[in-house]
Amino acid sequence: MLVIDSIFLFLFFIIRRLIMFKKTLCALSLISVSYAAFSAPVANLKVTGSITPPTCTIDNQNEVDVEYKFDTAPSMFPLSGNLTLTPVSKKIEIVCDATTYLSFEAKDNRSDSPMTAADTNFGLGKFGTDGSKNIGFYTINMKNATVKADSEDAGKQTGIRSGTLFSAAQALVKKTNKTAWAISSTQLASGQIFAADFEVTPTLSEDLKNSSGDVSLDGHAVLSFGFGI
Repeated sequence: MLVIDSIFLFLFFIIRRLIMFKKTLCALSLISVSYAAFSAPVANLKVTGSITPPTCTIDNQNEVDVEYKFDTAPSMFPLSGNLTLTPVSKKIEIVCDATTYLSFEAKDNRSDSPMTAADTNFGLGKFGTDGSKNIGFYTINMKNATVKADSEDAGKQTGIRSGTLFSAAQALVKKTNKTAWAISSTQLASGQIFAADFEVTPTLSEDLKNSSGDVSLDGHAVLSFGFGI
């Protein structure tokens, strides 16, 4: 009986050791799995870049003079009323080094001299012995607006947005509005090369018929181009 009890005790001891060994193996396995999870590869995503405004030029220059010359004589005036001269049109092309939107604002540097006050009338200077009389005014009509995606593009005709108003063909430049190449009243036209004809039409005061000496037209407007919306 003693021998049997001893055998049972021995078997119990062996089984207990086996159970403890298995628990140890399980614990080691969990540690191994946990360690493998913490040592997995990591990818760091970095977003970099810059926002750089495009560079745009007119005839490869930042500032150019576009001259409109009008010559007339007192004999050309009608019997009564002011004289409106034949319009002269000049094409202006702006080339940018990246795709952008383009608009401009017009400033009248002779704003004290329009014969008739209006947002579309630009001054031509003054005349008279005391320089108190206005020579007249002129308008600037923007037409034939086009945009090219790049130098290889054939280009496309666009409309013109002045303030919130859209015109598919032409628009008088206003001193109080921003004017842009546009597809609609809510969508500007994007590209790298922008062009349009700027047609100037002067109207001269009838008082010039009776003036003595030469009178020089002295209109000066600045179109400041801007990028983006």
